[in-house]
Amino acid sequence: MRNVLRTALFLLGCTVLFAASDRIGVAGEGRGTWEESTPGRWESLPERRVGGTDNGISVEMTMAPGTGVSYARTGRWEPGPAVLRFAADNVNSGRNDYFPGEAAFPASVTFVFGKDSLKLGAKRRVSLLLRQVWNGFTPSGIRLTYAWGNGLPVGSMYRLWEEETVFVVAGPEEVGKTVSTARRLVDDFGAAYGRPPVGGVTEVRVSARRPSREKGPVRASITVRFPAPPE
Repeated sequence: MRNVLRTALFLLGCTVLFAASDRIGVAGEGRGTWEESTPGRWESLPERRVGGTDNGISVEMTMAPGTGVSYARTGRWEPGPAVLRFAADNVNSGRNDYFPGEAAFPASVTFVFGKDSLKLGAKRRVSLLLRQVWNGFTPSGIRLTYAWGNGLPVGSMYRLWEEETVFVVAGPEEVGKTVSTARRLVDDFGAAYGRPPVGGVTEVRVSARRPSREKGPVRASITVRFPAPPE
């Protein structure tokens, strides 16, 4: 068990070094204090326009194959209602939304409850760590992700990772449309995990991806608004 832990920690260190090179910065024109990066190590940034505030962000992008963008904002917010708006004129065809290594959503928003977690046990934690070394690391804590799916029925709810639940809010039938939804995060958390969350939201992530093997660009937009952080 000790050898497995040593190996896992070594791989974790290597991956963190690679991941750090993807980060663009924590401030910039139009972004406010949202941190911009690429979702994966091998992707490049697409054409984009962005405007961010402490409790929201709007992004418009044109993603050629092999491009993607992610915005992250850390802080502390009550898990109140959130308003989301998505638009996309294509999907990532052939993606398996159920499998972490294949799931690459054209547009998604993730709310991270960083003070919350599941009791997985040491072996499952190590297994999860090794899987993330291969597929990419996720924020620590329980996560609710609202996604434009690639083929699953709208309204689907499922576990992508042990501590991440995906809610499909749009899909191929909505291509070319703008989809708006208001979500009560506490209710969605209860539906996914059978209890209220421990603590509030500690990070919000907005992401869009077009994998390199897909054909043609995707034009997409994401807008998210959520309660302002406490004073």
